Amino acid sequence: MNDTLHAEAERLLTVAKIWKLGNFGWLNAYDADPDLIGHAQWQTDPPIDNPMIFNARGTFKAAQPEPPEWLKTIAIAGADFEGLMEAARMSMGLLLLSIDAARGKPFSNDSFFDLHRMSALIYLATASERLRELFIAAAFRQGQEEYSKAKGKVHGEPRRRFLSPFIEAADRFTDCSCLSKLIALAPDIVKMRDERNVLVHEIATEIAQRERQSHVQQSEPPAPTAENFQKLQTMRAAIREGFAREREAAIKSLSDRYSLLVRVSNEIFEFENHVRRRP
Repeated sequence: MNDTLHAEAERLLTVAKIWKLGNFGWLNAYDADPDLIGHAQWQTDPPIDNPMIFNARGTFKAAQPEPPEWLKTIAIAGADFEGLMEAARMSMGLLLLSIDAARGKPFSNDSFFDLHRMSALIYLATASERLRELFIAAAFRQGQEEYSKAKGKVHGEPRRRFLSPFIEAADRFTDCSCLSKLIALAPDIVKMRDERNVLVHEIATEIAQRERQSHVQQSEPPAPTAENFQKLQTMRAAIREGFAREREAAIKSLSDRYSLLVRVSNEIFEFENHVRRRP
């Protein structure tokens, strides 16, 4: 059953054109996509090419020198980002399964829809945080907390502000054209993060309200008549149309957030590769 669900979710994601993160960066099997060169660089020239670095409990010691802490932060934050993006994508796949399963039903009140939607929102917002952490380590060779606590402000704003490290880096690395693209995209990430809190609250509230209503004693339905049946049919059609619009809007919104993070990560990966390779 698990294999069947996974295959069907993957099929629906493909139809919706929500691709795996590793598919970005390439025109074909051999040629990098110039518009997404950062993804190709991240895949072919990783900051640390040693999978043992991600095993916190491992006792194996590599023969080569231990990499600096900032480089390990880049590698680990990048791996976290990739995992969170795949988790968000699979949540969207399960969301599409819920939508597909509800088609044709007279009424659709699927708690799994809200659960998968909320999960995807949380994964995507957390992925944006890992990108910021990666960027700070690449630009300033320090951790996110250390950067936020450093003295001084960035253009009058505190360093803990989401946009601050990108703006400060643009002042320092004037030869990196990808930073202007990144700064243009960053406000959309901030908006996405702010909306996440509101949407999660709304979705969680809806789940709680439905749960309470399910325990409320329902009154006896009226005796069936031709008029009641016609009203029920009209109401059912309106509810189905409303659910269809809601679900289409939800998956479109999540897909747009996913695509935004793909574009932002491309610029961050390109920046990371550029500064790491500087003499």
